[in-house]
Amino acid sequence: MDTKKRIVVIGSSNTDMVIKSDRLPKPGETILGGSFMMNHGGKGANQAVAAARLGGNVTFVCKIGDDIFGNNALEMFRKEKIDTTHVGIVPETPSGIALINVDKQAENCIVVASGANNTLSNEDIRQAEPAIKEASIVIMQLESPIEAISYAAQTAKKYGTTVLLNPAPAPNQALPDELLANVDILTP
Repeated sequence: MDTKKRIVVIGSSNTDMVIKSDRLPKPGETILGGSFMMNHGGKGANQAVAAARLGGNVTFVCKIGDDIFGNNALEMFRKEKIDTTHVGIVPETPSGIALINVDKQAENCIVVASGANNTLSNEDIRQAEPAIKEASIVIMQLESPIEAISYAAQTAKKYGTTVLLNPAPAPNQALPDELLANVDILTP
């Protein structure tokens, strides 16, 4: 197999808890909703699953908690045939969770508790360096610590690997120059 057809996704894994309601609540208001769904999510996990379903040879680099949500995510990654070698399990730290309210016009309100996603570090990227070296593309977003994302982009460019960054969620401040200097494709 040509190893340069590998895809490395570095990013977040969340469990989405979605409630549909007629309208979004106002601040301080409690309303009764309709249906409830619990889905796998996180921008990184979504990228990894999409790439795998399109036939990509995907390695996912992320952090999950040692809890029911993390265990379910890990099981799902394996069912999707995603390489989970670099999915780190963080004891005593909850997995990422997103609470999502969607109204009948499909407007939404989302709050994310990042949990283990916030522990992704440069050391995790160093451990995944062999996979990054062999990849044809590294795909990332901004639901993980910016320092780790910047280091991953720098590491990928060292090997001539294409770097794609989805700059979402939109940051509160400008992205660091050392990150942008190593990004080939920016998908705002």
